[in-house]
Amino acid sequence: MKRNQFIVSMGTSVISLLSGSSNKVTLAQQARDSGNGMIPRKAIVPAALTPIDEDGQVDIVEFRRHMRALADVRGVSAIMVNGGSGHDKTLTRDERRKLLYEALTTVGDRVPVIAAIRESEECPTLEPLAKDVQDEGAHAMTIMPPSSKEGLLWESARKRFEVACSASSLPVVIYQSRYPTETLIQLASLPPVFAVKEGSGDPATFERNMRALHSLEKDVAVWSTHSKWLLADLATGADGILSGMGSVAADLQVALAEAVEVSDLTVARQINDRIFPLSQVFYKPGKDAHVRMKYALKRLGRQKYDFVRPPLQAVNEVDRLAIDHALLQSGLLKE
Repeated sequence: MKRNQFIVSMGTSVISLLSGSSNKVTLAQQARDSGNGMIPRKAIVPAALTPIDEDGQVDIVEFRRHMRALADVRGVSAIMVNGGSGHDKTLTRDERRKLLYEALTTVGDRVPVIAAIRESEECPTLEPLAKDVQDEGAHAMTIMPPSSKEGLLWESARKRFEVACSASSLPVVIYQSRYPTETLIQLASLPPVFAVKEGSGDPATFERNMRALHSLEKDVAVWSTHSKWLLADLATGADGILSGMGSVAADLQVALAEAVEVSDLTVARQINDRIFPLSQVFYKPGKDAHVRMKYALKRLGRQKYDFVRPPLQAVNEVDRLAIDHALLQSGLLKE
């Protein structure tokens, strides 16, 4: 799939891009005006993990396998690579670019690929990274949160986004974690922004931000990344999910969103009961959640390794047993 050929619907999924009679500029209208298709507002977007082999190198073969598995899940709208779930802080610029290339080559003709970008010691500004994802042909880019408190203020945030958007014409997803609502709304009003990955970490803040974003004249999708309370966010009005836990349980996330979309609370609760043990074990205090997810994929036979790069540490025996139990409770692992 070329960059300007986005998926507009989710195929057989119950979730579809809804058209209303309001005067808002819809995503579909933006697509027609720009000549591009768009990732649907109602979207389920797994954030991919990055396989590392026993020598500490990125395992491209396993990464391709991971991408194919995610693209095979009915209802997955797009896949994000090189984000926090992919342990982007341990990746070089060349590795990020290689992973994006492999993702696009492997599944880019089936689902859109969103590339996350964040500054590092190697790349202290977003400009080269934004140019890389544009040149490789990503379908959109996620601008990760700033590293400093100063970056949360409007003027600093605006300049940061301008740097990225001057180097790339890609549609933009904002990763929201700590921006004040006022700053978030100003950023979301920028022309390239079409979605927000909402990870404020508090249900009340999420709802305030979501309502403010939905009140904009332009149509901005709000995707929850609160894997510990996805049902609540979806019921409140989230448009979809963008989550690292989707690398393990995308099928459950699709099913949950579908049930909420048709107001089937009984089914939604049943699916949430399967998601709950996973969210509790992955996101409990201690080790990085995505390290635990790597072990889960290995335990499920979906990945060969669960190695990580320093300073990250692999899960211990206590964690492994807890994850095994959660996988059984979720129904993903059979006895």
